[in-house]
Amino acid sequence: MAYNFSENIQRGILYLLKSNKDFYAQIVNLVKGNYFEYPTHSTLFGVVKKHYEKYHSLPNDDFIIQDVRAQKRDGELLSDFEDELFRINNLDTSSLDNPEYFLDLIEDFAKKEAMKQAILQCVTFIKEDRIEETEEVVRKALTVSRDVDTGQNYFTDFSDRWRRMLDVSSKTKFKTFLPSLNNALEGGLGSKELSMVVAPPGVGKSLFLVNQAVDSMMEGRKVLYVSLEMSEDKIAQRFDSVMTLIPQSRLGTDPTSVQERLDIFSNNFPNSKLIIKEFPTGNASVNNIRSLLVQLKNYEDFEPDVLVVDYLELLRPTREVLAEYHAQQRIAEELRGLAVQHDFLVWTATQTNRQGRSVKLITDAELADAYGKIRTCDFAVSLNQTEEEFDEGSMRVYVMKSRNSRQRFIVPMEVDYGVLRMQEVAI
Repeated sequence: MAYNFSENIQRGILYLLKSNKDFYAQIVNLVKGNYFEYPTHSTLFGVVKKHYEKYHSLPNDDFIIQDVRAQKRDGELLSDFEDELFRINNLDTSSLDNPEYFLDLIEDFAKKEAMKQAILQCVTFIKEDRIEETEEVVRKALTVSRDVDTGQNYFTDFSDRWRRMLDVSSKTKFKTFLPSLNNALEGGLGSKELSMVVAPPGVGKSLFLVNQAVDSMMEGRKVLYVSLEMSEDKIAQRFDSVMTLIPQSRLGTDPTSVQERLDIFSNNFPNSKLIIKEFPTGNASVNNIRSLLVQLKNYEDFEPDVLVVDYLELLRPTREVLAEYHAQQRIAEELRGLAVQHDFLVWTATQTNRQGRSVKLITDAELADAYGKIRTCDFAVSLNQTEEEFDEGSMRVYVMKSRNSRQRFIVPMEVDYGVLRMQEVAI
């Protein structure tokens, strides 16, 4: 499909492409020769691209004409290319002072074209029952972007790197709701990280994640809570209690008080937002979350600072793997990749093996063959509770792993099961 832009817009693209190296770097992978409406434009684009790939510099007009001379087809006149290059160079310069406009046009067209091609491929894949390949094609189409990041040049970027490291105030920190953890983490966790809470079934993993999400909202964060087990309404009720301190047993009897207290919370933390999304248990993958992120950005203007996935084992990997422990490691890797890609913090939960119920302190030994999932994460805590501690409303949080700070210590915590609030016990 060709560009539906005006002739001069297409000329403007070519002018910027052949004269602005930054513009070229951002769009070269989003443009194809057959996107241009006219064959001369397609040829000129191909000449500039081929020259840059070989010499790592943009060609001047003499080089362009010389290369066109060498590769033009029979019946094509060199004068036509010379005339077109003259028109390109004599465009109204005021329109070229806004390259962002051209970049947005090109990116939008490339995204739509990529999705169209993906849909056509998916029709074939679905007919052939190649579902995993369908997800991969759609995922690639959704990642089409003009963002350019070639990484860090170790030697030339030395001063910038150290300035960033020394300027602690410039770092985004995500506090946990436990002060002792924040102290050990020098303020909190960072974006692009994967954090994990580990416990046997029924001990309070989801409750921990809700409390953590509320604490993030109290910092003014936007939170996306993905539930793979409980309904959206059930999760929302937990947030109702934690944010309003109204017991679960009274939520349905006094909705007016709940609404009033939620309004107070919203007014106190006006930048906080919460989206709760339920996916069918065992059917969703990280690709479904990727698609959700695109939809939220396009339709709700919502880009989360924190993603909560409740919980890891209920996702499925985007590629089929033979063993369960490989699947769990793969999912953890995909979640961390999502954190890096979207520059947010990911919190998730995971279960222990059967021995996790019988030990007094859960360590990585209780992960057994699924140890790979904790290897991938940046921060992991376990929830530890005996029957006596449950009766007393107490629990111990053990730092199993912390990639960049102190680890292997215990934080005492109390749990109010009426309002579902967790908090550290002051010693």
